[in-house]
Amino acid sequence: MKRILLTSTALVAFAGAAAADVSFSGSAEFSYNDQAGGVFSDAVSITASGSQALNNGYTASASLTLEDADTVSAGDITVANDSSSITYHITGEGAGAANLGDVVGGSAGLTGIFQDPDTYSDDGHADYGMDAQISGSATVAGATIAASLHDGNTYEIGVSTDLGGTMVAVGYAGGDFGAKLSGAASSVDYTLAFASNDTFGVEVSTTAGGADLSLSMAEGSVWAVGASMPLGAATAGLTMDNTQAWEVSLDTALDAVALGFTFDSASAWTMTAGYSAGDLTVDFATDNASAWSIDATYDLGNGITAGAGTDSSSDNYVEVDYDLGGGANLSVDYATAADINPAENIAAGTTLSVSFSF
Repeated sequence: MKRILLTSTALVAFAGAAAADVSFSGSAEFSYNDQAGGVFSDAVSITASGSQALNNGYTASASLTLEDADTVSAGDITVANDSSSITYHITGEGAGAANLGDVVGGSAGLTGIFQDPDTYSDDGHADYGMDAQISGSATVAGATIAASLHDGNTYEIGVSTDLGGTMVAVGYAGGDFGAKLSGAASSVDYTLAFASNDTFGVEVSTTAGGADLSLSMAEGSVWAVGASMPLGAATAGLTMDNTQAWEVSLDTALDAVALGFTFDSASAWTMTAGYSAGDLTVDFATDNASAWSIDATYDLGNGITAGAGTDSSSDNYVEVDYDLGGGANLSVDYATAADINPAENIAAGTTLSVSFSF
């Protein structure tokens, strides 16, 4: 009888697992480079994810990404419904709840709670950025309330809502609090932000007379202006800031040819030229230091693409890529220096690699 009961319990549990939505994805690559007597390398990443609808309107989901040597590089466990969620971040890299968006106006004092987690850099606050262990959010009466808990029992709270076309967000993180307003009025887009440490940021942009104009300001007399205007087939640009630094640019496209030029207050300049017609693409770049590079690619058809390039340092490369279909690719590269190919991160020497994703 005990054996029958155990078997019945296992069948019920397995039936529930079978009803869940489970999937696997990943990528793999192996290569051989002829330098240093021959070097083999590989990179494998596999992600498993699954979700199960619960009986109370919530959905439970989990994911886990394994890299080479059984290293867990990402993973989350989430319980959510249409208006709320709570997530445990397995690697402790969740975005903080009070990260309300991009840094406004170049203000150093706003790089904490207004830091975009996708461009996070350590500013001395260990609890800012993408290091939340647990995060959650809920939408109540049109407002979204979010919170996150970090190592050391530090926490963040953010609240955001739309008030008649003006987005209002307030947040608290690591002892600092701040608020941000963003929206549009009379063809002017604006963002205003301030924090409890007497810092602020202002960004405004508009279009007038065919020109795109922008202005940003922050505490400490920090400011920057920008303008971009079409001139026939060309576009001219100008930027200036409080350090008296400026840059002018000119870009144009003439049929298959694209040209670009920049010149700044330090007397530095760059010039680029590109040609694209049919299966051939050629790019050239040079600057005031007499550095230059030229790169070309040609589509040979049947999934085969060839490329080559050289530069002012006498480094050069050639490559052949063969699209095997289904996300698989075979590549043969030869380069006299590492990373000379702008399209691929390759080592010096001859490299044969095969990669695919699923």
